[in-house]
Amino acid sequence: MIRKYEIMYILDQDVKDAKELSDKLNGILAEGGKIVESKDLGLMNFAYEINHKKKGFYTVVIVEATTAAVAEFERVAGIDKNVVRTLVLNTENLQNYEQTTELSKTDMTKFEEERRERRNFKKPFNKNFNRDEAPKAEAPKAEEVK
Repeated sequence: MIRKYEIMYILDQDVKDAKELSDKLNGILAEGGKIVESKDLGLMNFAYEINHKKKGFYTVVIVEATTAAVAEFERVAGIDKNVVRTLVLNTENLQNYEQTTELSKTDMTKFEEERRERRNFKKPFNKNFNRDEAPKAEAPKAEEVK
């Protein structure tokens, strides 16, 4: 049965030929269906280090394929050491979902806009703080506590 999927995968930053590997992975998906749209997002920074790497080649693919083709894609991507991460979303049941690589759910650039400004909290004490010189808090007097 053919279903609609949005697939994102990240290739290692040190891969020799990212285009060749991307074509190989897209070919697996094309065998079991058709690729509606594909977009290479290029080399982007990770939010955190993965396997001591800070960057990777992102690709988003919208495909109509069989579940067997998607399972084969996940199997091959899991075996290949140059594929850092994959994400497969079945978008068939999502209501009002506009399926395009420009507005893809897997596009991480839109989260840059949503990030809040960092708040700099002042630390109460510095490195050279001496506890002996600090003012001591006094206990409330019995008259004040009622």
